[in-house]
Amino acid sequence: MADGVDPGLVEAVRWRIYDVLTQTSDESPLPEADKDKLLALACGAACDVLSRWVGSPGWKAMCDSGTATVADVIPDLKRVRPFLDPLKETLSRIEAEGRCRPGVPDIGDATKQIDRAIAATEYTGRRYRRFSQGQLFDLATRRVKQLQENVCHIAGEFKRNFEDQQEREKRRKKARSVLGTVATVLLSVSLTMAGTNPTAVRQDIPQWVHDVSNVLLVHHVAQTAQPNVRIAPPHAGPHVG
Repeated sequence: MADGVDPGLVEAVRWRIYDVLTQTSDESPLPEADKDKLLALACGAACDVLSRWVGSPGWKAMCDSGTATVADVIPDLKRVRPFLDPLKETLSRIEAEGRCRPGVPDIGDATKQIDRAIAATEYTGRRYRRFSQGQLFDLATRRVKQLQENVCHIAGEFKRNFEDQQEREKRRKKARSVLGTVATVLLSVSLTMAGTNPTAVRQDIPQWVHDVSNVLLVHHVAQTAQPNVRIAPPHAGPHVG
């Protein structure tokens, strides 16, 4: 277990979330009380794994404390593709495993997923030329922590005994929505861990590859943690869409 966060745990929680989402759907014949128990446990597990990962040395090590900007990596984004095999292999493996599980969304072609992540990072760098890599890391961290706080709060809400049927339904709907976002973020976490494992971080790989990969992965985490809010530096403010 590295940094207190095991890649197997991250994947186990993600698969568990998908199982719970399937079992707690409107079409599921499971009693409402059982649905509440499953959602409460899933929210608790999500709360724990996000808390441990966002506070881990492995995640913090991806922060650039200098003055480099996201725009600085644009010239190298296309050149870094041949070095991203660990990410593609992780995506392909997870996609293959997901085919055998009900309720798991299709990830799609790994190369296309990587291409989209590269294009999104390039877009951000070109739109906000002064957006520093440190600011991007801080933004990604804040977004994950906000998601963690939301899912932790919902886990606590399940300890309350709501008498009103509509309130219980509202709680289940909110829990399912947040868990869906957590599952997507945990996929990003798996990619981040794949990109920083000992096999990926070989000494013969140039430093620029590590730097560009870190920006790409941090950007992807920020994007998945708040998928409907555009990534931007603090002074630019949030943009929905």
